[in-house]
Amino acid sequence: MTAISKLQYGNRFGEEIARLAQEKWAATQTADMLSARYSRWFYGQDDASSDTIATAGQRYRTITSEMSALEIASATKNNLNALGEDANELFSARLPDGHRMRKAIRSTILPDMPLFGTCKFGEIVADRSCDTLSVTQVFVANFHGEIDTMRPGSIYRPTHQDFDQMFFGVHIVVDRFGSILGFDHDRGKNGVAFKTRSMREALFSIASVSTGLSREELQARARRQAA
Repeated sequence: MTAISKLQYGNRFGEEIARLAQEKWAATQTADMLSARYSRWFYGQDDASSDTIATAGQRYRTITSEMSALEIASATKNNLNALGEDANELFSARLPDGHRMRKAIRSTILPDMPLFGTCKFGEIVADRSCDTLSVTQVFVANFHGEIDTMRPGSIYRPTHQDFDQMFFGVHIVVDRFGSILGFDHDRGKNGVAFKTRSMREALFSIASVSTGLSREELQARARRQAA
């Protein structure tokens, strides 16, 4: 199994959830599926569901049409953690020596589409000041869509109802206690470091941030090694 097919969410977790995704997508065009309480749970604001790495080692959980929205979200969160673990393993093994990406696993479900979500699998501290840190967080998503850090609420907007694969990075600012202060709109494109479906492109982007080397230098090194 190739690295790319290993991370393709729909291929790994079955055809039934792909059908469910299309049904749920249609439903969300006219009505919200989840209550505010569910939304807090999805975003990890409920202490009872704040575990991140703990569920990643469990078996993948099957999703069926009989499950409630909350049950679907719980299974999706578990499966995304597993996806994030795989992404961290694959990228870490291919990054240059001396890279500064550290493992950080945390999944988030789209509040009105519980079959879709993202998983943070790494972060890089880019700069430090007396009171704040500039951090780049890197993610894998089981959908393809737009990222807009200027939007209130959710920053994600899927472009279609099918499972897909998207890697992206965002620049944030945190305080010295690790609390997020917001997106760093002065870095990248309004705080977005990169967005791609390609593992190769994601690898070069992550390697550049985590080593301080330009993409051009990294690509030149890769060509020299391949020669």
